[in-house]
Amino acid sequence: MAAPTVPTLSTLVSEALKKAGQSNPDSALTTRAEDLWMNEIKNDILVLAGGRKLKALYTSAVTITVNGKSRYSCPTDYFADMTIDLLDGTTRGIATGGAVGSITLASNVDVVGSKILIRGGTGVGSMSECTAFDTSTLVATVSPNFATAPVSGSTYTIVDIITRLNEKHRSHRPNNSNRGNPSDFYPLGDADYGEFELYPVSYTTDGHVFGLLMNYYANLMTLDLAGTLMSTLYQRWRNVWLQGVYAKALDELHDAKANEQMAIYKFMLQELVARETYGMDMSNLQARIMDY
Repeated sequence: MAAPTVPTLSTLVSEALKKAGQSNPDSALTTRAEDLWMNEIKNDILVLAGGRKLKALYTSAVTITVNGKSRYSCPTDYFADMTIDLLDGTTRGIATGGAVGSITLASNVDVVGSKILIRGGTGVGSMSECTAFDTSTLVATVSPNFATAPVSGSTYTIVDIITRLNEKHRSHRPNNSNRGNPSDFYPLGDADYGEFELYPVSYTTDGHVFGLLMNYYANLMTLDLAGTLMSTLYQRWRNVWLQGVYAKALDELHDAKANEQMAIYKFMLQELVARETYGMDMSNLQARIMDY
């Protein structure tokens, strides 16, 4: 039997409106459900969570350093608790070809099981793990796919050096501009998503750059409704999205069942937050004690 089709924003809204008796909703109602009610549900989840971090929102992003630059922007969906790993490697090269699921390396290396980081050119910032390597063609197969396919001329690093940076308060930053391999990062506030500063300033004499792997909790309200993480949440929280749109549609239509279905929706929200919050069992509790 084939796996169920992954729900999308469109299919969720369509199914919920059908439950509310709207088999052929007009475009205004569909747009209202997709643009307003789905964002209201996201906000309802966050309000009920009360600032607690939900496991499903833990994610990561990669950026590439610039020689001589110390200040970088946080990911646009950043919410809280970021850790940063400095990525480097002794094997670097220029690809002679590539695709979303592979890259043709410049030399024969022992790469299976290692992360391959695209550090320059097309696909910069993409990173994936090598699962197979053809020593005759030098094609390294990766999984999952690169976010953007590398091409001939893209530069890469085989990641074999991973250093966890120390998070420190901005007031403790030394008053100098030492250069080298960063060991610390200092979170900074700004007008949008936040920034951080590396110390020492990222710099190498041969000009090669590092990768920065940022692990953090995403801000549910800033997630693109059609983005990758939201696609996962549509599947993981499917019943909540359906019930939320269904209840809000009944309320919009002044249906007598609206209050009853809204109460069910709120109960489902409480269950979701309880399930997705750390500390619900002894293994999670142990993890939290070790983290803090």
